[in-house]
Amino acid sequence: MKKIIFIFIHTFIFAAVPDQGLKNYQERYSLCQGKTNYQISQCLLNGNLNYSRFRGDRYSYKTISKKKIQKAARDADIYDYTMNLITQTKRYTGLKEYIDYLYSIREVYTAPQFKGDDAEDIIRIKKVFNLLQSAGLEENSDYTPDFEAELLEYQRRHGLAVDGDIGLNTKRELKRSISSIITKVKKNLALERISSPKGSNYILVNIPEFKMHYYDNDEPVLNMKIVVGKAKMRTPVFNKKMQYIVKNPRWNVPPSIYRKEYAGKSESYLRKRGFAYNSEGKLYQKEGTRNALGVVKFLFPNKFNVYMHDTPSKSLFNRRVRAFSHGCMRLEKPIELLNELGYTYNTKRNKWITLKNKIPVYVEYHTVWIDDDGIVQFRNDIYGYEKKLFSKATYHPTSTTLSKKKVVKKQKALGLF
Repeated sequence: MKKIIFIFIHTFIFAAVPDQGLKNYQERYSLCQGKTNYQISQCLLNGNLNYSRFRGDRYSYKTISKKKIQKAARDADIYDYTMNLITQTKRYTGLKEYIDYLYSIREVYTAPQFKGDDAEDIIRIKKVFNLLQSAGLEENSDYTPDFEAELLEYQRRHGLAVDGDIGLNTKRELKRSISSIITKVKKNLALERISSPKGSNYILVNIPEFKMHYYDNDEPVLNMKIVVGKAKMRTPVFNKKMQYIVKNPRWNVPPSIYRKEYAGKSESYLRKRGFAYNSEGKLYQKEGTRNALGVVKFLFPNKFNVYMHDTPSKSLFNRRVRAFSHGCMRLEKPIELLNELGYTYNTKRNKWITLKNKIPVYVEYHTVWIDDDGIVQFRNDIYGYEKKLFSKATYHPTSTTLSKKKVVKKQKALGLF
C-alpha cells in the first residue's frame, strides 16, 4: 500500500510541477500557458489554436503519450524529449534566434510616438534602425541620405510603400512596442512549429507576402508576385501535390460567381468577352488571352477547388496589397513557372499535362519569417489570423472532425479564380 501511495505521489509531483527548462522554453518562445509537462508539450507541438474563423486545413494533431511524458519527467529527460519532437527547420531556428535578439534589446528599445516632436522622433527612428537593421546611424535629429536609405530598407522589410515618406502606415509600424513585436514573432514561430516538413523540391505560397517561391534541391530558383483572395473569399491554407498543368484552359464559371457577376448580362455582352453556354446551360469562358485564367493553370486537386493560374489583369501586380481574387492564386510569371517545370507554351489549343513528378505545393500564412537572404520580413495580417487563431484556444482532437465538416460545407460553393 505504501509503495502504491509513493508511486502516486511521485507521478503527481512530476505531472503538476513542470520541468524548469520546459517552462522557460514555453515562456520565451510561445504563447502557451501550460502548467504541467504534458500541457506544455502538447501546446508547443500542436499550437492549441482556435480554428473557428480560419479557412484552410487543420494542422495534423500530434498525439503525445502521457506515459512517455511521465517517464521522461522521471528520468529528468522531459526537455530533450519534447525538443526532439519539434521539427527544427531553418525558418524555425531563425525566428527563435530573432526572439533571443529582441529580448536582448528589450530594455533599450524605445519606439517613436509621433506626438509633435519631430527631432525626437528622428532620433528614436534612427535607434530603431540601428537595433533592428544594424544601420550604424549617428543618433541625432539630422535627416541624412544614410537615414533615408535605412528608411527605404525598413519599408521593404515591412511590405510598406517604399517611398521614403514617413506616412501613416510607416508610422504605425514604427510605433510598435518591443513587446508587441515579440508577440507577433511568437505567433509566427508557433505556425512554423506546426507547419508540414518540406522536402528539397516544392512550391511555397505565403499569402500575406503576396508571393510564390519555387525551390529545387533546396535552392530558390523562381519567385514571383501573386494575387490572392480578397478578405471575403480568402485563399485557404493547405498543402497538396501539383498533378496537372492545363494550357489554354477554359473557365467554367462557378454558380456563386455567375449569380453575382454574370446573371442577367446580355448575350452580346457575354459573347464579346468570350463566354458561351454549354449543353447543360452553364456558362463558361473559351480559351484565349481574354480568358480569366489566362493561358495556363496549375492544378493540385483539393477540397477548396483553388489553383494557380495566369491572368489577363497584369496591372494588379503593380499593387502593393494584392488581395483581389475569388480565392485562387494569380501568377505574375506563369510561363516562367511552366518552363521551370520542364514544359513550354507551344500551342493555342486546350491541352492537359499530367506531371510525372508530383510537386508539393504549400499554401501558408506567415506575417513574420526569415527570407532566403537571412533578412527578417514583416507583413500585415491581411486576414486577421494573428488575432483569430490565437484567441481563446479551442483546438483538440475530438472537435477537429466536426469543425472541419462545417467549414467545408460553407466553402464548397466558392469555385474560384
